[in-house]
Amino acid sequence: MGSTLSRSAIPTGVKELDSILGGGFRLGELYFVYGEEASGKTSLALTITASAIKQGLKQLFVDCSGRLHPLRISQVAEKWSIELSDILVKPIRDFGEQEDLVIKLYNLKKLFNVVVLDDFTYQYRLELSGDLRRDLILFKRFAFQVAVLSELAEKYDSLVLIVGQVHDIPEHGVQKPVAYRILYHWAKWILKLSSHDKVDKILFIEKPPTTLSARFMVSDRGVDECRVR
Repeated sequence: MGSTLSRSAIPTGVKELDSILGGGFRLGELYFVYGEEASGKTSLALTITASAIKQGLKQLFVDCSGRLHPLRISQVAEKWSIELSDILVKPIRDFGEQEDLVIKLYNLKKLFNVVVLDDFTYQYRLELSGDLRRDLILFKRFAFQVAVLSELAEKYDSLVLIVGQVHDIPEHGVQKPVAYRILYHWAKWILKLSSHDKVDKILFIEKPPTTLSARFMVSDRGVDECRVR
């Protein structure tokens, strides 16, 4: 397989998605993808990982919650016709380990062309105590991690994809991503995923501001074109 490191975007293989994203997920930029449970976040993240490998790019998939099932990885690898061993997965055990890894990735410079951090806010949520003074320190540490990842993407022309969860705000009847203000500030792209039904999903671009959206289908093998209706 020939190296294609000069390519500026990594396609998802879904025409509608790649079209509104300018060809796919771009090297040199930080993306934040969020959505409700079962909206296709991890499936999209694994698809980008496999697509990057297919292009000869070096990638690291960071499983920040330790909940990624090995079967899902093998199914995506089979769909993209890549070796399972080519998908480098790093599980994270606690917030401190996550912080250490972020710093290490920056110091390693351009060891990886693509870094995916799935459920990136998970360890942060676990550390929150409700004590304002303690949580303020935690908030600053989390902001530092995101700032370093933004610098990593821009300085070393790497794609950094952060995947986050949402939480309910009962008094307003809405759902918001955890640490949204920090992530919105640093991310070049904010992508919201929503479920149209159990299989078909919708991606909305929140940043840069636009009305564009695209539909896609989720399966155990990643993301694909929507079913013909």
